[in-house]
Amino acid sequence: MPKQKSEAVKRRLIAAAIEVVGSRGFRKTTVPLISKKAGVSTGTFYIYFKDKSRVFVDAIMKVGAELKGHIDRVFQERLTTLQERGVQTHDVVSALADVFGAFFDYVDNYRSHFLMLFLEGYSYHEDFASVLQSTYKNLAEYARLRIIASEQLGVTRQLSLIEGETISWAIVGMLSQTAQMYISGGYNRDAIIKVLVDFTWNGLKRETPRP
Repeated sequence: MPKQKSEAVKRRLIAAAIEVVGSRGFRKTTVPLISKKAGVSTGTFYIYFKDKSRVFVDAIMKVGAELKGHIDRVFQERLTTLQERGVQTHDVVSALADVFGAFFDYVDNYRSHFLMLFLEGYSYHEDFASVLQSTYKNLAEYARLRIIASEQLGVTRQLSLIEGETISWAIVGMLSQTAQMYISGGYNRDAIIKVLVDFTWNGLKRETPRP
């Protein structure tokens, strides 16, 4: 099988796993269900994955990587705008809202997947906890580097190493928990984002923005 076609089939299986597990839960998901959703035979599934746990681990990694890429595109666009226009408080607050909005865009796109992870995620397989922890760690490191970029631009105050590490992890945890609240509790998305923006900005802002 040509490599390009092989990768396309693997992507279809991962996408199918996200959809099936998200709608049925991990325990009720079977390899035949994933294969049928992907439009391939069960035998083809086992060419790519040894079991449903492995395809779901890859699905978690895919969602995490795409989430980070999606947020990064929005962040870089907003940072460029701030560099061009200068640092004004209302622009920074608007940029933060857009970045948090990018996260919730992804939650909306993968609503059932996120909910399934929140409600059942760690208990299925020993690999899941380590993969999720690695995903959170990568997102926290990403947040830390973005905070440093904001410091250098003069958007936020200078943080010590421990402050930067702690706040980065806090942001990741905060987003994870508020996403769960949003999905399962039916809260208003814009209201949640406003609270997140106010909380984050009040913790990071400079007393007097750099000219």
